[in-house]
Amino acid sequence: MADQHPNQIGLQECIISKLDGKGGVIKKRTIKTDMIISFDFMESITSPFVSGSLLISDSKDFLNTFPIEGGEEVAISMQHTFDENPIDFNLRVYKVGGRVVDGKKQVYTLMLVSSEAIINESFKVQDPLDGNPESIIGKLLREKLRTSKEIFSEPSRFKVRMIPGNLRVFDIIAKLIKKSVSTKTTYGSESGSNNTGKSEQQIKGSAGFFFWETNRGYNCFSVDALCDVSERQTFAAPRLKSESWGPYFETIANIESTQDSRFNIISFNYSSEVDIMSSLRLGKYSTKMVFFNHSTGEYAEYVYKMKNSYDDMAHLGGQSTVSTVPGTDMSALLNEASENPARVMSAILDPETWIDESKVTDPDVKDAVNPTEYADWTKYYAAQSVARYDLLRNQEATLKIPCNPLICAGDKIDLRFQSKLSDTLQTKKPYDTESSGIYLVKEVTHTFNFVNSGTSGNGFTTLRLFRDSYGSGIEPSKYGE
Repeated sequence: MADQHPNQIGLQECIISKLDGKGGVIKKRTIKTDMIISFDFMESITSPFVSGSLLISDSKDFLNTFPIEGGEEVAISMQHTFDENPIDFNLRVYKVGGRVVDGKKQVYTLMLVSSEAIINESFKVQDPLDGNPESIIGKLLREKLRTSKEIFSEPSRFKVRMIPGNLRVFDIIAKLIKKSVSTKTTYGSESGSNNTGKSEQQIKGSAGFFFWETNRGYNCFSVDALCDVSERQTFAAPRLKSESWGPYFETIANIESTQDSRFNIISFNYSSEVDIMSSLRLGKYSTKMVFFNHSTGEYAEYVYKMKNSYDDMAHLGGQSTVSTVPGTDMSALLNEASENPARVMSAILDPETWIDESKVTDPDVKDAVNPTEYADWTKYYAAQSVARYDLLRNQEATLKIPCNPLICAGDKIDLRFQSKLSDTLQTKKPYDTESSGIYLVKEVTHTFNFVNSGTSGNGFTTLRLFRDSYGSGIEPSKYGE
């Protein structure tokens, strides 16, 4: 369909099936476009499962004669303009919503999720877990949720042991990813001094992973691996399936363009930028961390400052340093965390929970004879992961483009916006170099509409984007100077 209108899509087939306990088909029915009003497919980098909604116009009492009871498999194959091969979606019915009856006709929505999401709700994990978070997550998906989908991931630096306590699989994974640190990340603590000359223990590094499902499979990667667009690829993960799309261009009304219309921006708006109140409360700029190690009796205070770790992170934009808040009082708040911490975190450390030895095994203790692999690594991810996640919210926006169902959550997209300068200056600087650049796809919704009861319809893709810094590769950013 490459030569068709950029928004044109076509339904190849839509089959709903009832399955037995072993996955065999008991009963199936084809749903044609005379019944389908629209289909939406959704992914999010913060969601462990994909979802969808199928809006049905039913004048055949299909709802009751099939009937829809929940758990049915819905397999949809859709043609589009970005590939000659159709794209397939496979979901399960978990809810019938918004049912409106008008005479012999009724309209309702089949709410859909991946099959693993339904299994997750009824499966509680009791077995102790041990190993690298990457291996634990893979084991949970394969053995507990019985998924056959591909799993793409990267290892974390630290090993963990935990007793799940009847938690669901996705709840366990949510706990693990916040504690995960990339093996390629620089981390550690050192003695230093603040601007007043007072000594302080400083801690550096980056942390935090995302776990999410896309139409390609399951993904578990660090924030830095997702944001690494540099030529050096310092944080690149070999198994990361994060496609780069574009560039997409902002067009000017009533002016003809020779570029491929599939790469035109339909609409774009920022939902949030520069929210320093939220960032201060979360401790993005500076955090004091207070720890008590009850195994050794040690009390310690550490200071984490974003400006000291910014260069050791991957960034989507061209900003060389983190933006700070001008003004004497605010500068003190951001730079003198030990005296004026924006946030204070406290925790009790227990590095020897899993060790039954008389000698000290805490790897942070210099005299440790046999350092344990299962220490309490809280000081290396607590403030770091919170700050790293919040840094990604530096710019948040919603983008609408012609339907491209190949785009997945976790992909990157290159956007080019027209310069907002006067016409005279615009000839020298055609693009807005601060707003243009690469964004990370946080959420994606592919919408397919069939309003004329034919096999073809129209569609569009809505992306919710975010990124951690301003600027593009066109010229250096003025932010953070």
